[in-house]
Amino acid sequence: MIDVVFLLLTFFIFAIVMMVRADVLDVNLPKLAAGQPAEKSIPITIVIDAQGTLHINGDPIELEAIPERVNALREELNANGALVLAVDTQSPAGVMISLADTLTGAGLGEFSIIGRKAQEEADTSTKSPATGEAETTP
Repeated sequence: MIDVVFLLLTFFIFAIVMMVRADVLDVNLPKLAAGQPAEKSIPITIVIDAQGTLHINGDPIELEAIPERVNALREELNANGALVLAVDTQSPAGVMISLADTLTGAGLGEFSIIGRKAQEEADTSTKSPATGEAETTP
């Protein structure tokens, strides 16, 4: 019984992940096989690049300042914009854990993690999530 509940929970989490398209910095996103496109909204995007540097909507930021900046952006947008995390596959795992802990501790525990569809890596060229232009990997 618990397996079925966990399976359903996993399905809905992946479905929500694919609902938000965010413009992010040039990061190498992980491949995801599940999910659906979402309706258009103005998300607040937190990026962790390959070096572990944090960015909110393209602007570098320190971990401790993130909750205040997210709340300020939500006030600017007059909405509870979706909070989206884009984490490079080469980034240190500890940075994401610290970010999730900071967000949860500040009452911002509802966030999504985005990735790329698994089929996008069939060839050696990839598209930059920030610009949509093709990039070739050596």
